[in-house]
Amino acid sequence: MELKVSLDNITITAYIKPIKLLDLKSLIENHTAIIVQTAMTDMFRAITRDGSHVRLLLDYDKLKGQAFNARPFRIEFNPNKLRQIDINILDTIIPYLEDIAISRVDLAFDIFEVDCSEFILEKKGRPTATKEWRDQNGKLETKYLGASRSEKQIRLYNKKVEQLENGSEEDKKFAQQFQHWWRLEFQLRSRSVEEIFEVIDSVIFKPFVFDDLPVETQIYLVAYTRNKNVWQKLHRNTRTKYKKILETYKTSDIDYLKLMKDLLKHERPILEKQLAYYGGRITEIAFNHLVENPVLTRSY
Repeated sequence: MELKVSLDNITITAYIKPIKLLDLKSLIENHTAIIVQTAMTDMFRAITRDGSHVRLLLDYDKLKGQAFNARPFRIEFNPNKLRQIDINILDTIIPYLEDIAISRVDLAFDIFEVDCSEFILEKKGRPTATKEWRDQNGKLETKYLGASRSEKQIRLYNKKVEQLENGSEEDKKFAQQFQHWWRLEFQLRSRSVEEIFEVIDSVIFKPFVFDDLPVETQIYLVAYTRNKNVWQKLHRNTRTKYKKILETYKTSDIDYLKLMKDLLKHERPILEKQLAYYGGRITEIAFNHLVENPVLTRSY
């Protein structure tokens, strides 16, 4: 088994320093890797592309920003997918910006050579919107906790299948070397971005193995994890009892969630510096010095 933690999709919003607006427009217009899709006096939209995959999205709309009292410039990207030329563009643009905010960030845990199709993923505390997809044998393929536009959404999905279906040729080649590759992903927006290093504490994540418990208990736990409509019909005290069992019962000799928390704790300084750089709080030199040779993966 191998675990990896990384920052995935990131959105930053900002104001452009008035003295740098012309420099930014010149970069957008003249850089050979940047494709301009829309260009007007007070707005532009541009991208960089690797084949059919967009690597950087650059969007500026001064009038829309004024109308909604919002930062008018937005950049969207996945740090894991940036080429050197995309990194160079970011390194040029970030010093042009001020009042930068990170409005979205995904914290991703990649789980290699563990089949998570029979794992529990539930949120502690109050119930949340849940969607899941299972194959014809009842094995989990994808699960969502939280609505897609909410400030906080948690996803567990078969990353190998996703990459083989939607990835580049390089992505597919990488995915094919694994028998199993799953991803547990925490998507945070707006104020929830501040919870990035604590959000993992809000979930239950473990194999669904309760064979030593009474059959009645197993039935209740199946209802809790597989059929929320039935679960909500139970008395509140009954739900509380079995939620506690689900959270505390040891289902495996390996505490996967603890291993992920330990990895996050170990790599937190690098991830914090990465966020600080994208947020304009540290310089490119300071960032590159820290992450020159980052190791965000652990084998077990």
